[in-house]
Amino acid sequence: MQNYLVYLIHGNPIYYYELHYSILSAYKHKVNELSKIVIYADDVVYIKTHFPEDIEVFSIDSTTIGKWKGKDNFIHRMKVKVIQDIVSKYEGNFLYLDSDTYFTKNCSEIFNNINSNSVYFDKCEGKLIDNKGGIARKMKAFLKNESEFKIPLLNETIKIDSDFTVWNAGVIGFNSSYSNQLKMVEKFVDLLYSKNQLFVMEQIAFNYFFQKQTTPFESKNYIHHYWYFKEFRSVLTHFFEHNKSKSFEEMIVEIDKINPEYLSSEKRAYKKMSFWKKQFHKIQKGRKWKILDYKL
Repeated sequence: MQNYLVYLIHGNPIYYYELHYSILSAYKHKVNELSKIVIYADDVVYIKTHFPEDIEVFSIDSTTIGKWKGKDNFIHRMKVKVIQDIVSKYEGNFLYLDSDTYFTKNCSEIFNNINSNSVYFDKCEGKLIDNKGGIARKMKAFLKNESEFKIPLLNETIKIDSDFTVWNAGVIGFNSSYSNQLKMVEKFVDLLYSKNQLFVMEQIAFNYFFQKQTTPFESKNYIHHYWYFKEFRSVLTHFFEHNKSKSFEEMIVEIDKINPEYLSSEKRAYKKMSFWKKQFHKIQKGRKWKILDYKL
């Protein structure tokens, strides 16, 4: 079956820089030779100006964006609608990526496994009960009051509690055999978000219906999702402004100069420290953390 790499991008121009970096990494690791790259975008001109001609782009306007956000104006609901749309257009193996991702190696193994009915997410975040993060706490509090959900399209009651295993949905990989689950995902997203407007509700819905079919795999050894490193956007702006006169092919060889996994290493180390270690670190370094030095 044909492989498809799928992105959704709209709004702030910085998201286009994230996308640009991700696409460059896909070409660097020959992912474009494994798949057809499809982008849903509100700025088609940017795509056609900066990216190779073999990339397919579907234009989305403000009306479509509003419709896909739904009655509760949930931005991440758009991910569900894009995935539904690409599956309605093509049959094959699909790998959806958020814009703040980049390839660290060739992902032929991922597509081979998807072709054999495997499902992929970015990484396993563990059971809710073991997660001490702020969003997890809010989700657990919500589920204490309501953990059973009835969707009219289903002949069953969905039950989710603090033992539910959560997978980061910055990457979602599946094949056409899962397409019948997507309408259920949409209905569940709408139900969950109408009850509690947490931004992870689309992730919970995908997690529930996809891992109901099989145990997912992690894509993190092939694709890095730097959701935790918004500061990288200033680096991306610097990178693309510095290299604006270079071609797409010329920029491919430059991207490792601003590797976000490396540049964020001090931040990630700081976040893992205990309270007292953080205090000592701040006294010793005179800062919490910084983006590591890079040279273009």
